[in-house]
Amino acid sequence: MDSTIKSLLSLFKGKNKYLHYYLAGFVDGEGSFSVAIIRHPDQKFGWMINPCFQVYQHKNYREILELYQYVFKTGKIYRKSGTHNVLNYSIDSRRNLLEKVIPFFDKYPLITKRDAYKKFRFIVKEMEEKKHLTKKGFDKLVTIAYSMNQQGKGRKYSLEYILSEPKLNNKV
Repeated sequence: MDSTIKSLLSLFKGKNKYLHYYLAGFVDGEGSFSVAIIRHPDQKFGWMINPCFQVYQHKNYREILELYQYVFKTGKIYRKSGTHNVLNYSIDSRRNLLEKVIPFFDKYPLITKRDAYKKFRFIVKEMEEKKHLTKKGFDKLVTIAYSMNQQGKGRKYSLEYILSEPKLNNKV
């Protein structure tokens, strides 16, 4: 374990509960729960639903992101595209989201990002139950994803386009 991480952990004096509340609070300010909808012709409806948990931080404070890696025992840290100074900690494995991220935020609840988290959690759990593989379930999850994080602003494709586009591979 890196000495910087040891030093930061010593601030919590072995009280993981405090560390976990700190990390949850940090996500309220610098984190996101997002669900990308990506064109993918091999998927049943021509689109892939891709949930991702992320935390951003200036490169000078990388150790904060390393604390997340330490606690979750997974995830990647990399430079955010288009920037030189911002790092991104990311978990996009559905298994890790289900087994690590969701139980963590169920135990250490968010305040400002509570609504986005609840929608994110619902989508990940529905995907685990394969609900996204039916047209009704797919449409429901995409609609919920578009209601998150500024109601779909900044997305490349409109919700209407995704829901109404003829499927690319006739697997419906």
